[in-house]
Amino acid sequence: MSIFDNMMMNNPKNTKQTNAKKNSKAFKEEYSEDLTNSDVSRYGIQSYSKSGVAFEKLSDTQAEIIYSGLLAKCGAEEVHGVYGFGSNQNWEGVSSIQLKKDGDVFRGIVPLEQGKNINIAFKDSAENWDNNSGMNYTFVN
Repeated sequence: MSIFDNMMMNNPKNTKQTNAKKNSKAFKEEYSEDLTNSDVSRYGIQSYSKSGVAFEKLSDTQAEIIYSGLLAKCGAEEVHGVYGFGSNQNWEGVSSIQLKKDGDVFRGIVPLEQGKNINIAFKDSAENWDNNSGMNYTFVN
């Protein structure tokens, strides 16, 4: 053992750092166990939070769209989601769904296509659109 090694082992500051590292490792393990037992979505949530649009992947084949955006804020009683898959510039499989009103938000379940993004825009019964200023809302699948 060198003099340097001996100094490092007997340095009280190093002992504290070593103990802190041991304790932080134990904390991380506990924390990860807590996360596995929680109700957090297995797939995660993506959102355009400032625009009031959220996408929660429920499974490999379905996702929930939650809309509280411009149309909802302006008092729409009915909101439809118009969606398609793939490139935002060239939608494939375009469909629409009427979202169900749930308090101040609208919700709907949409299908997913494996490996393809989903693009969505919203319209109300008066044909007012919320399409993110022409950019649409795109979610990575």
